[in-house]
Amino acid sequence: MNWEDFRRDHHRPHLLEVKLEVTISTKLLAARAVLERLVLSLGTAGNYAFETEGTTVYVAFEEDADAGRFAMVFRTEMTTRDSEWASKTFARLDDAAYRRITRLLGDGD
Repeated sequence: MNWEDFRRDHHRPHLLEVKLEVTISTKLLAARAVLERLVLSLGTAGNYAFETEGTTVYVAFEEDADAGRFAMVFRTEMTTRDSEWASKTFARLDDAAYRRITRLLGDGD
């Protein structure tokens, strides 16, 4: 779903903020494409949207369970709540996490 439409239509969704590490061996758009494929492979029940800003990919989910399944793939650093998001989880996409995701998607060695 388009980011602006998603934000307009969903009050206090769940956010996963993924910071791309400087050492990552892939470009931002390729990393975002892998994250989008990961969401599809996890079979989301609700709507979701992506937004990219600098070296950060934001993934918003309508459903808590969808956000939880997506976050489990990462070694998340912290989850908080605030007035804008029902939950806000921070993660890093480093080379190890990228390889783990591509293996899950059947792209790895």
